[in-house]
Amino acid sequence: MNEGVGIVESKKLVLNLPEGGYRFETGAIIEKIEVAYEECGAPMRDDNVIFICHALTGDAHVAGIRPGEEKPSGWWEAMVGPGRAIDTNRYHVICANVFGGCSGTTGPMSINPATNKPYGSSFPRYTFSDAVDVYRMLLKQLGVKKLAALIGGSYGGMQVMDWITRCPDEMEKACLIATSASLNTQALAFDVVGRASITDDPKWNFGDYYLEGDGKGPAIGLASARQLAHITYLSRELLQEKFQRALQKNFVEAPADERAKRDAAFKTYFQIESYLDYQAMKFVHRFDANSYLHITRTMDMFDAGSRYGSLLAACARVKAKCLVVSYQNDILFTERQSKDITEALLRSGKTVSYCHLEAGTGHDSFLTDIEDLSGLIAGFLNPRSPKVMNWQRRLFKGVSEMVSPSSKVIDIGCGDGSLLDVLRADKGVTGDGVEIDIDKFKETVSSGHMAFWEDADEGLDIIPDRHYDVAICSDTLQEVKNPRGLLAEALRIADEAIVSFPNFAAYRIRLTLGLRGRLPVSKALPFQWYDTPNIHCITLKDFKALCKADGIEIKEVKAFSRHFFGKILLALGFKNLGASQIVARITRRV
Repeated sequence: MNEGVGIVESKKLVLNLPEGGYRFETGAIIEKIEVAYEECGAPMRDDNVIFICHALTGDAHVAGIRPGEEKPSGWWEAMVGPGRAIDTNRYHVICANVFGGCSGTTGPMSINPATNKPYGSSFPRYTFSDAVDVYRMLLKQLGVKKLAALIGGSYGGMQVMDWITRCPDEMEKACLIATSASLNTQALAFDVVGRASITDDPKWNFGDYYLEGDGKGPAIGLASARQLAHITYLSRELLQEKFQRALQKNFVEAPADERAKRDAAFKTYFQIESYLDYQAMKFVHRFDANSYLHITRTMDMFDAGSRYGSLLAACARVKAKCLVVSYQNDILFTERQSKDITEALLRSGKTVSYCHLEAGTGHDSFLTDIEDLSGLIAGFLNPRSPKVMNWQRRLFKGVSEMVSPSSKVIDIGCGDGSLLDVLRADKGVTGDGVEIDIDKFKETVSSGHMAFWEDADEGLDIIPDRHYDVAICSDTLQEVKNPRGLLAEALRIADEAIVSFPNFAAYRIRLTLGLRGRLPVSKALPFQWYDTPNIHCITLKDFKALCKADGIEIKEVKAFSRHFFGKILLALGFKNLGASQIVARITRRV
């Protein structure tokens, strides 16, 4: 059994600030910053440090067992460890508590050296980027010159976005998970109401509540803010599945006076209410209301593009190889927002992969539903160089012969990336893939290729016009619902396209249908009719007719057959009758 990283102790470091204190972007000055952090894994080298940015109310304990505990308690335990996606046999992993928080790094509840009391309302205003710069100062003081990778989800992903655009030379790779370049209006609205719940609580006292009364401050307001936020972390479908309209088990057994009190307070016995109450109380006991106010406000104000005029201009600064991941039913950080980042990176000529994971459980999926995410991150961080076999070269010979050396290509429907492997090995191409099957997608990324999780039938809108030299549709045309739409997209994103497909007019298919009355099953068509991915029966003549109708010029056609008689027919010029496989090179008609 994989035992994880073992005992991990929290450490603290006082940053070496300039004389007179550190000046934030807001103009505020702070005299002392202490950072709490944890580290684990292989001994630190110049090329093996990974920094993980935690989520909004997370902390530095990303993996391992705290002293005194009996079992691991890291918030990303299944992701970080020996042999896991972020492999601590190879990487030295660092995670620090965010500035302004309440888990050890300087925040509103820390002691102000000038007054020897908690900062409270006097805590300096700072920006989102200031908090990132605290991380950067920590790493510099620890001797880290450049990160092998920078990884973050949600709020942490926004920190990654700020970091890679402002300080592009400080990391080799970056993973932006369930995040965005700025919050959408709905997410802003949730934060606005959450902060109001705290500031409207009489015990908040403008932040100066640490030394008053019970010292707990605006617990009711903080609880309400957490309940509101927690609703956004889970998808509507998951909430319905878990709770529906079920009542608490103790509803029937509750004493009459208790029920009367709940009725008077307009409380119910729905399970969802009990769940939210439980989450709120847990949060109130571990988090500080002032920290929640500061962190959420800086997040709301952050916009990666505003510093440079646009998201495109910001992404033009990026040098890291990027992986962008979104999740189904995430209402806080939507699929479209991740695509906006990806599109901006692509338009800036950057190296990026994008994947949309269909976990369906909502925003917290990146913490709770990580099997596919683990595979993606593992492959992205540690790509292999698969050996190209001769049978693969034979399989893709027709396509490979049409690709010019050193071309920039995209393989639409790339499968596990085998064709891209061949083209990289034999033609020196730079190749990206498009794939909808998540297991094949992970294989493509693991082979060192960039890939986009996209349904070709819905268009490839994140890819700019004429971004590639060649678009390849290898045995894809017959599997999509809209072949002519696919051809149009291929010729939009590339100067020319190479299309291969099984020829359903081949003599063997005709004979099988004519003599046996059954659809053929062969090496070229290895599927029974009831489980075939082929939903269109394409012939060479049909393909030519479609190209003519859509203004597509066929520059070159190659016809192949594995069979002796088929080769004879091809030699005699009967391509449509003899060919079992067609490869065509097409372009826009001028």
